[in-house]
Amino acid sequence: MSTPAPRPVFIIGAPRSGTSVMTWALGQHPDIQPMPETAWIAAEAVAGLQSFRLGSDRGEFSHLSNVRFPFDRFLKHKGDAVNAVVHEAFSRRLTDKYGPTGQPGPDQLSDPEFLHIRLDPDHPKTRWVDGAPVNTFYTWALAQMFPQAQFLFHLRAPQGVIASLEKFEVAGGQPRARDEALQIWANHVKAAWKTELALGSERVFRVEFDRLQSEPAQLMSEICAFLGEPPDEACTAFLNRRLNSSGTYAEDIGSELSSLEHWPEAQALYEAVCTIQPERAGGDGKAVAYLRSLYKSLSENRPLLGDAS
Repeated sequence: MSTPAPRPVFIIGAPRSGTSVMTWALGQHPDIQPMPETAWIAAEAVAGLQSFRLGSDRGEFSHLSNVRFPFDRFLKHKGDAVNAVVHEAFSRRLTDKYGPTGQPGPDQLSDPEFLHIRLDPDHPKTRWVDGAPVNTFYTWALAQMFPQAQFLFHLRAPQGVIASLEKFEVAGGQPRARDEALQIWANHVKAAWKTELALGSERVFRVEFDRLQSEPAQLMSEICAFLGEPPDEACTAFLNRRLNSSGTYAEDIGSELSSLEHWPEAQALYEAVCTIQPERAGGDGKAVAYLRSLYKSLSENRPLLGDAS
């Protein structure tokens, strides 16, 4: 009996754009499990390039190049292995969170602050959602590892992200200076936008941050339709219960951001992204080349084996 192909959901875009709350909101769906931020999956993409090169660096004398093994197939096999680990880890999480039965008890179900990973033992949870922002820079490889993966591009105006990162300690994170926060926003948004251009609207859905607060029910309905999943009220209920701004003050600092060195470029990028409609067929060659080059540049000079000499 063949195993169904993995269909993960990756949330990409800048940190503090609602990525974490969306991970947990989608994780309330009967068929989607929420995951703590991984980082290791992106690391597997890096390891994929390095190990493939090790297996191909001596032409006919190396195992993979000897048979001209294709890189995309190699990455797909790594994706299948990652998927197996994710589901095994989920089984362990169920026991750790809910006890030997692996299902929530009455006290847990009645606690509005309890972050559930499965509400009912009959929920299949065949898919998983990963909201680690680092995945934004490895989407070319992730799309090869998981040919049926889908992506949610969370887009928030730069001033909102800067304000939130500057006060990140409110949410338990490390605060960032404004110029650093601006660069973080720009790097993530550019890579996420390129992903949208490369893969198109069938694989990338744009989530505008303001809609999380203004129309969560409609937004979640559209996201479920994009994912090919029936809508579920538990997803919207989680958004309504957990979404907050972490005490940010974007409006208060708006007039001060023009002094940042790269603020004009950030504004231009945001305007360009907002101008281009997300309903696209994908296949933008320049965007594909950019993402592949980004992946390779971030993966270079990271050998998996040390020099034994």
